[in-house]
Amino acid sequence: MKIALVTSKMSSAAGGLGVSVPGMAHALAQAGEDVLTIGTLDPARPKEADAWGPAVRACATKGPQALQFAPGMSRAVQDFAPDLVDVQGLWTYPSLANLRHHQRTGTPYIVTPRGMLDPWALNNSAWKKKLAWGLFEGTHLRTARCLRATAEMEAQHFRSAGLTNPIAIVPNAIAVQPLAPRPSKPLSRLLFLSRIHPKKGLPLLVRAWAALQRKFPDWELVIAGPEEVGHEAEMRALAETLGLQRIRFVGEVQGDEKTALYRSADLFVLPTHAENFGLVVAEALAQEVPVVTTKNAPWSGLETHGCGWWIDLDEQALTSTLSRAMATPDAARRDMGVRGRAWVERDFGWDMVASRMRDVYNWVARGGDTPADVHH
Repeated sequence: MKIALVTSKMSSAAGGLGVSVPGMAHALAQAGEDVLTIGTLDPARPKEADAWGPAVRACATKGPQALQFAPGMSRAVQDFAPDLVDVQGLWTYPSLANLRHHQRTGTPYIVTPRGMLDPWALNNSAWKKKLAWGLFEGTHLRTARCLRATAEMEAQHFRSAGLTNPIAIVPNAIAVQPLAPRPSKPLSRLLFLSRIHPKKGLPLLVRAWAALQRKFPDWELVIAGPEEVGHEAEMRALAETLGLQRIRFVGEVQGDEKTALYRSADLFVLPTHAENFGLVVAEALAQEVPVVTTKNAPWSGLETHGCGWWIDLDEQALTSTLSRAMATPDAARRDMGVRGRAWVERDFGWDMVASRMRDVYNWVARGGDTPADVHH
């Protein structure tokens, strides 16, 4: 089957998409599918597009980057003549390009919104999204043969948005790598690794650290990730105002450096306002790091699998939970990490997720019995 994965900015600036889309492309190709990733070039990181799949068509943009207008994208989809298109993300030109292709050819397609129908996300730049919905995105979503959610929570957001399409609930996946030895270090490490963006709840974490730093003088807080919308400068200023110690901003990390940073952590925290999946949670668990995250991320399994804490988005709850987690004996936290890695290996490996998505794709393209992951 010929599958086109259509997306916008093909670079690490895309956050979790920069892991999940290339990973899906490679996993599907290894399973024997003919896969092409079609997306836009990031002018700041054009070389990164090559890694987004075994075959990539990178389209240059014109005009404001926010629109992701790429005149060559429609031709790229047409030239490939896919049996099915999976559009990753919403609100920008790739949605319109795919809708036009479908209207010309009838090619069936699935949309993977990637958290962009979450209430928090919808309220961010709400008027722009309402405009895009009225112009093209509403029609694009309603016409899709199927929508993909990465968790039950995200599927509920689709229904809240008024969408009645069938929904496939299939999680993201990660490549679980062999473990490196834990590095020795002078301080225990609380790690935040994600985009430095207001969505991620960093003000809560910085203020929580102000309440924790004296109680835990043998711990440090490391904040890693690409900066967006000037938010890192705001957090540095807040940390200075609060007189914080043992807090480090280390910027964006990738590849082996990123893996090593996870492996060096004793505890991972993501106090997020909204996640459709939260790939960094799975990445931390895969490196045997227990996790603290909020109920705005679909990770209730942290508690049922005994590998973390799933809490309300509240400064007091975050502070008290981090205090309890940091006071947990090292051996007990290591046991939690072992359980977390076993869970990720079992449920979030690429072979299993790609197999489930192939079943969904075959059903969307060819019909037949409804796969177990599809809900009407």
